[in-house]
Amino acid sequence: MLLTESFNWDTLFQKSLEVLGRYHLLGGIITGVYLLGFLPFLHFLFKTPWLSNLTLTSMVTEFVSRNPFSLVGGQLLYICLLYFLIRFYLVLPLMVLENEGILSSLKISWQTTSTKNFWKKFWLALIKVFLITWSGYLVILLLQIIADWILPTYNLLAINYALFSLWGIVSLGISITLAYTEVQITNRRRIFLLEFLLIAITFTLSFATGKVLFNHPINPVTIAHRGVNQKNGVPNTLESLKKTIKYHPDYIEMDVHMTKDNKFIVLHDNNLKKLAGIKAHPEDLTLAELKKLNVTANNHQTKLTDFDTYLKYANQHHQKLLIELKTTPNNATDFANIFAKRYYANIIENHHQLHTLDFQTLMILQNDIPKGNLNYLMPYNLTIPEENIHAYGMRYSTLSPDFMAINRQKHKLVYAWTPNSRLAINKALSLGVNGIVTDNVSQLYVAIKEAQHWSDAERLLQVLLYS
Repeated sequence: MLLTESFNWDTLFQKSLEVLGRYHLLGGIITGVYLLGFLPFLHFLFKTPWLSNLTLTSMVTEFVSRNPFSLVGGQLLYICLLYFLIRFYLVLPLMVLENEGILSSLKISWQTTSTKNFWKKFWLALIKVFLITWSGYLVILLLQIIADWILPTYNLLAINYALFSLWGIVSLGISITLAYTEVQITNRRRIFLLEFLLIAITFTLSFATGKVLFNHPINPVTIAHRGVNQKNGVPNTLESLKKTIKYHPDYIEMDVHMTKDNKFIVLHDNNLKKLAGIKAHPEDLTLAELKKLNVTANNHQTKLTDFDTYLKYANQHHQKLLIELKTTPNNATDFANIFAKRYYANIIENHHQLHTLDFQTLMILQNDIPKGNLNYLMPYNLTIPEENIHAYGMRYSTLSPDFMAINRQKHKLVYAWTPNSRLAINKALSLGVNGIVTDNVSQLYVAIKEAQHWSDAERLLQVLLYS
């Protein structure tokens, strides 16, 4: 639908209220489906701060990329979804602006988008948007390459980050303009002043974000996830610890469950079915019973290890641990109190760190253990950092530039878990995380070494690719 009336803010506000009055639940559902469906596509085209902070695309991509079958299936499913979203793109405008019913809107939209002329215009517009958007990004990147040769570093890098964000917004506006070519504007001076103000605000905020994002060294602590490197043993076992220590990670991350007799076993899963082949929970068995079990993973087999033995070996070899406390609703309070009382001196003396998904457990631990040794695990980036939290463990796919900037301003640490591919590790490095938890420490060392020699242009390219 084309807008042909003279532009007026009062008229626009009045018509907006009228549209909202006709808006209903079904329209909201349809809008939500369209936003979710087109989000990956928009995220690829427009590098705006708002889209960069919507991490749902990265989370879904991470999930479907776990094996080739789900990756191919997910891509085919998304292509089909995009096709139907395009064919039915007129449904919502017809329902809201023309008061058409859902069935008639579906029929009209399907008929309108079935012609060769429609698809010709669609592909032409898509190509125009792509060329306009990415040519702008390439020009900005070229400017940064030139600046690397002749001008100082961080300020220009921050400015070009702002230009990326600004160009994403401008190109998005150009795309909308291509769709509404018959808009008549009467008060051009007023519109120009408003556009100038919005651009100035956007540039200023983006520049500030760029300064915070880039004005830091790339030197994250290296953390071996579950005590393994490149599947060199059964996770969370003494045998794997002995092998992984030889790679000298800053920390070895491992998991601890409390047993039936209030002792501690090194184990990740809350069910022993996958590793040991029995249907039981760690809290249902004694430590002696658990240590008798054979566990198998990564084509290796061994016995489970009690936490005291694991901790003693790590201390003897001056290996710091990042210990995840795997509490359950049944034992969370007892777990925290018993563990803190039994191990707090050892943890402080040997500079180990603790982290947990349970916030209440973290608060109990703070009574005995300094905040500098405690981290809060968050599977999703949904909240503003708490003031009384020293460090966060975050799924790398949910991290965003704004979240990193907020934590850096508050002097809080962020550990990214678990990027295992080179692309995922580069994303974490480009965001400036303080630590990386990975199953492949060897690859992490190589990635960090290369990232520390990134030029500003290369660093800017990482933001373009991964934000």
